[in-house]
Amino acid sequence: MAACAVALLSVAALACGCTGTRPAPADAAYGVPIQINTPQGLRAKQTMDMLNSDWPIGENGVRTLAAPQVVEAVGVTLDRMWWDRPFTVTKIDVGAGSATLHVLTSYGVAQTIELRTDDAGMVDRFSAELVPPPITSWPDVDRELTKSGAKYSYQVAKVTDGRCTKVAGTNTEMSLPLASIFKLYVLYALSDAVKAHTVAWTDPLTITTEAKAVGSSGFDKLPPGATVTVRDAAQQMISASDNMATDLLIERMGPGAIERALVAAGHHDPASMTPFPTMHEMFSVGWGEPNLREQWKQATPAGRAQLLQQTNARPYEPDPQRTHMPASDIGAEWYASAADICRLHAALQRNATGEAAPVHDILSVVPGIDLDRTLWPYIGAKAGNLPGDLTFSWYAVDRTGQGWVVSMQTNWSQYRSPTAASWLLSIARQMFGMVAPR
Repeated sequence: MAACAVALLSVAALACGCTGTRPAPADAAYGVPIQINTPQGLRAKQTMDMLNSDWPIGENGVRTLAAPQVVEAVGVTLDRMWWDRPFTVTKIDVGAGSATLHVLTSYGVAQTIELRTDDAGMVDRFSAELVPPPITSWPDVDRELTKSGAKYSYQVAKVTDGRCTKVAGTNTEMSLPLASIFKLYVLYALSDAVKAHTVAWTDPLTITTEAKAVGSSGFDKLPPGATVTVRDAAQQMISASDNMATDLLIERMGPGAIERALVAAGHHDPASMTPFPTMHEMFSVGWGEPNLREQWKQATPAGRAQLLQQTNARPYEPDPQRTHMPASDIGAEWYASAADICRLHAALQRNATGEAAPVHDILSVVPGIDLDRTLWPYIGAKAGNLPGDLTFSWYAVDRTGQGWVVSMQTNWSQYRSPTAASWLLSIARQMFGMVAPR
């Protein structure tokens, strides 16, 4: 009777908390039915209702689910997951005061959601964990990536004397979005400029209000007028993917520097990335106001170059309505193939000598993947994340001294949550495992 009373009270509270929201899909849409005759079953069902609703999850809704002390944490987790709806329940385990939901995201990635209820029937413990897929062969990689519905490429290649030899891969010549991996071309151009003595690592770069508008994870607390060194900007561009630092470096090197790097580093079609867009320019086209997407989509290459130039006449103003909307579907991105990425990493390592030697360390400050460092003593990394586009790349040296480049590019027609990145990393770790020295 007590459990039934709690359930009835909880249903009433839920009804009040959801006033004015769109109803969630019927039970059948979830897969395995969820019984609501216990507090934990009720909360499991409520969790799926919230995750599968087309309305964003807000604090008021979370308060009908979770105990006060965990409302914020539960809300953050649910908000992050919500972008991967609809979820399908494949199994539910109900225990004493707890429930575990086994679910699949809309793109087929497995997760477990564990919740516990208190004496009042409210959730006081909540967690969501990825279930890494088992990868024991290269066809397993293709199976996982294919079922996600993404356009994708991946490559595992040995690098010997600066040349890439493919060991495994799919769609390795397909040009796909790079997201922030493009910043490796900026780093290559910088290494050339340092060697040519047109730029020094100690040169100051001045922060401006306009430059800060594209975002700065490394220098966000520095005011306009403050300066950072070229060396520090390069480090933040790679290890923190700092957008402002990227544009400051491009500006410092001057017109044509990145375009020359495309050629020198072996990009398959440098003309397709000329003129090379800055962060300000690409963000203005893809996510800024005024909305230039339709103009970009219809424009010729010359027209696109003109649009990029026009964005420099005004500050970047983000459009909040398009924050999670992919722009790669209209070609507003930086592009390269897996083969290009391998050549680029190899070129960076080859160029990291003399005055450009710091490039070797800049790339390895954040390895971006958890590997056994006795097997992989050096890991240089750069990844990227834009709406719909998740990319990863590594130059790693194994304990025998063999160099490897491993890359993955995925492209969806809609935004994916951080779960997708964790899933891809779980695959990448197992890819490294298949080529690690024995």
